[in-house]
Amino acid sequence: MSSPVLDLIREKVSILDVVNSYVKDLRQAGRNYKACCPFHKEKTPSFTVSPDKGIFYCFGCNEGGDIFTFVMKMEGITFYEAAKKLALMAGVEYSGRSRELTQEDKERIELKKILAHAEKFYSSQLFSSAGEKARLYIGERKINKASAENFELGWAPPYGQVLFDELQKKGFQKDIALKAGLIKKSSDGRIRDVFRGRLVFPIKNQSGNTIAFGGRALAPDAMPKYLNSQDSMLFSKRKTLYGLNIAMPEIRRTGRALVLEGYMDVIAAHQHGIGYAVAPLGTALSAQHAAILGRAAKEIILMFDDDAAGIKASVRAAGIFMEEGFFVRIASLEEGLDPDEYLNKYGKQAFEGLLKNAADPLEFRIKQFFKNRTNPSAQDKAQAIGILLQTVMRQQDEIVKSEWIKLLSFRFNVEKDSILRQLEKMTAKQDGKEQNKNKEPEKRKARHDKNKIPPLELDLIQIFMSRPELIQASGEITEKDFSSPLAKKIFTELKNIPENNRKDALLILSEKFPEEASALFELAVSEPEEGKNDAAAAAGAARLLKQASAKRRMSELKNLPEMSPEELQEYTILAMELKTSGSKDL
Repeated sequence: MSSPVLDLIREKVSILDVVNSYVKDLRQAGRNYKACCPFHKEKTPSFTVSPDKGIFYCFGCNEGGDIFTFVMKMEGITFYEAAKKLALMAGVEYSGRSRELTQEDKERIELKKILAHAEKFYSSQLFSSAGEKARLYIGERKINKASAENFELGWAPPYGQVLFDELQKKGFQKDIALKAGLIKKSSDGRIRDVFRGRLVFPIKNQSGNTIAFGGRALAPDAMPKYLNSQDSMLFSKRKTLYGLNIAMPEIRRTGRALVLEGYMDVIAAHQHGIGYAVAPLGTALSAQHAAILGRAAKEIILMFDDDAAGIKASVRAAGIFMEEGFFVRIASLEEGLDPDEYLNKYGKQAFEGLLKNAADPLEFRIKQFFKNRTNPSAQDKAQAIGILLQTVMRQQDEIVKSEWIKLLSFRFNVEKDSILRQLEKMTAKQDGKEQNKNKEPEKRKARHDKNKIPPLELDLIQIFMSRPELIQASGEITEKDFSSPLAKKIFTELKNIPENNRKDALLILSEKFPEEASALFELAVSEPEEGKNDAAAAAGAARLLKQASAKRRMSELKNLPEMSPEELQEYTILAMELKTSGSKDL
């Protein structure tokens, strides 16, 4: 989409600066910049940013677009919201009139509106006479009023459809309330509020918009104790961390994030001045969570319950963060207390002492092994080292990995070379599994086969994508000279773009052919080398393409059972043209 305002935003806001605020380790590679993709898990950087063109493209997952697309995908927001955000950065005004809202945009906006109204309703209930039970519970957990207001806590009355009645008064329809996960149909067909008799925790995205809710039941026999909204267009548990919108400034400042287990732990941490605490939402930590924190943090401290489940979750989460390149430590709580209980009992200084003394993942697991063992047998050692090497394998830093091998050798009194040989065996076996596991999906293969462009055609299309004005140097080439359907479409449309709009050729093409947008951005990022995209190069590539097209047509005619007089004449003309052009292999 192009308009004077949007063009001004593109001019004033560098895509490199915007991407750099979300993606760590963006490094220069020639004229472009590369990093590991924020949209999918990968170890080798395939995410590319072209500052010259103002676009990004990932050769791994095929996501691509401009500055607006990037912000939309990173934050899960509409074009209008992304444009407003970028306009603020650019210092310009954006009214939104330059782009018509899609049906999806409209639904997102309606969902945000209804969730915002629900949040206000729950908050008003908490601080009314109806919310006394919830306020008493908050008081018992030592959460003060400032923290309750900061995290915008609320109370859902224990009745059937109190919230829905309120939303209907505001003009919201049943279908949008259902999609927002605020109401549900009971078995007898009646509408009921999803959250009833619960302390409510608004769940927000990084922009501070409410995208879902969590609820803690206060009745002793109510099940489940904790309930989260269903996943929706706005909300995914695997991509959302509680408290991140409040914690992100401190995470950016310190380069560190503290990952806890629950809502109350996060609120208590912030109340005591630990402003970089977040928590997952009723699901195990995922690579997506790690990628989100990776935009601002390099160090992760995990603090989960000290029981068997908590230890297992800590080890699993540590592995995920290590694979994403974080330095990870695991902090142990004392006396079986939750983080909020520990903070309320011992205070911030003691809690920070636990964080300071947090063990790295290998030390943590070694301590767990030796907790109830004083004299392990050779087989015990072999089994334990085999398990611990799985942690070593997930460590991305080679220096840390080397030190861990030394630590294993020392703690288990086993030769370092023996441990290294075992690690090599395990790595080779794992690499074999990964090769099979990471075979490109058939769907992606099919898409690339469909869009595959022969080298000669690709050379010319890349020149024209880079410099559309050079189409004039293409001589007598027509769309029929291209064998690739995509190349034909690009060439035809580029020819039709008025000269004054050619600077926006990529955006025009991607809007006209949205199903081919990924391939278009890939072509734009993989532009010809300097010196190979001038008029002489275009003319040379056009000449070769014309020859290839003639040969292809001659082959088709030769393979006919019998040529008509017209076809025979066409064949003769093509043969003469090729001979005149000096082409070989006639």
